[in-house]
Amino acid sequence: MKLFITMPKTETAKTFFTDQAMEKLREIGQVAQNPLERELAVDELVELATGADVLLTGWGTACMGKKDLERLPTVKLIAHTGGSVADLIEEDVYDLGISVLSGNNIFAKSVAEGCLCYTLSALRRMEYYEKLVRQGGWREDKFVNQGLIGKKVGIVGFGTISKFYLELLRWFDCHILIYSSHLDKEEAKKYGGRVAGLEEIFATCDIVSIHSSLTEKTRGMITRELLMKLKPDALFVNTARGAVIDEEALFELLMEGRFYAALDVFAKEPIDALHPIRKCPNVLLIPHMGGPTMDMRQVVVCELARDIERWAQGKPLRNQVPLDHRRRMTRNIR
Repeated sequence: MKLFITMPKTETAKTFFTDQAMEKLREIGQVAQNPLERELAVDELVELATGADVLLTGWGTACMGKKDLERLPTVKLIAHTGGSVADLIEEDVYDLGISVLSGNNIFAKSVAEGCLCYTLSALRRMEYYEKLVRQGGWREDKFVNQGLIGKKVGIVGFGTISKFYLELLRWFDCHILIYSSHLDKEEAKKYGGRVAGLEEIFATCDIVSIHSSLTEKTRGMITRELLMKLKPDALFVNTARGAVIDEEALFELLMEGRFYAALDVFAKEPIDALHPIRKCPNVLLIPHMGGPTMDMRQVVVCELARDIERWAQGKPLRNQVPLDHRRRMTRNIR
């Protein structure tokens, strides 16, 4: 079997394709790699990957459609080391019978862990009090913090990350409301929640956590009107995509002190260095580090390698991305 790694040969690629991960891939077959430190144009990719059975893709890979992959007739499997494949392959690629894998499950579990971390940190105001101690201060007599136990939590968007996150929330005995365009009542019950509308979630929940993928339909879905419904002590958490929110309204309301927030993603990244949101005391700001954590990158490649072996043996795949799932994945809209 021949495998071709499309990612540019950069330091980022090395965090995925470590010595251990490469050893695992070489146990499966012959491995070739993009020799350049830049993204390959589609024509270059086709030339270098000719004869490959498997494409191992990742960040810095050009989007391909059916006509492109028809020029690589031996390719029968695409294993994507990222999460979403919506920016990697067009829908018509599925017409060729090519199986598609991604690291979405591993990415999602890591993001869910990050979301819980950010939620707890923001509720307990960890950043504020840590800075206070470093500056020679101590907690006030009437200090302010909150916990997660027993809180009413609204989940906006129901996908792989939400499922993992809801499993993590079980211990905290939260009251869960879920907004989703494709979730039914019985499925919501399995995850300890009930289906609710956006207005109810924003008006009644102690914590609102955004998990919606970014599509044409969801861009700007969280409006100023919804944000203004949040309770004064509510916490707004976004580990999804910044463009799902009316970010101008979000920043404005936060700087007015209307509620609290933990933000890992932004419509424009990085945020402008002088943007006043950076000094807003009621916001925990993280520079898009929700997941996967660095140690998970090697795990993603090794898990995909195991799925490639299953594919070669005709066994069921654990990380396959069906067409209907691909349609719901985040696509970076320009």
